Amino acid sequence: LNLVDCPGHIDFSSEVSAAARLCDGGLVLVDCVDGVNVQTQIVLQQAYRERLRVCLVLNKVDLLYTKMQYSAAEAAARLFAVLTSVNVIMSSLMLSEGIAKQADEE
Repeated sequence: LNLVDCPGHIDFSSEVSAAARLCDGGLVLVDCVDGVNVQTQIVLQQAYRERLRVCLVLNKVDLLYTKMQYSAAEAAARLFAVLTSVNVIMSSLMLSEGIAKQADEE
């Protein structure tokens, strides 16, 4: 098992692209407090383009209780919102690929 760690910061997009070409899969960490941001979308797009198997990791779940003072219901709603955001991104990537394939066939 080889691990390649790449920062998710926008300044390291080329490193993420290079690392994606070397890997069979990847972990995408999403901060539960901040949620999905633009760089998360870019990383998911790169992973999808490279056909990587992606495992989503929800990070900093504890801060929903300790820092944000969320109730259990509020924390669950926040986690659901983060998961929904990731699913929307992945669905749009799959849909756009399907539309492009269909256009190529015609």
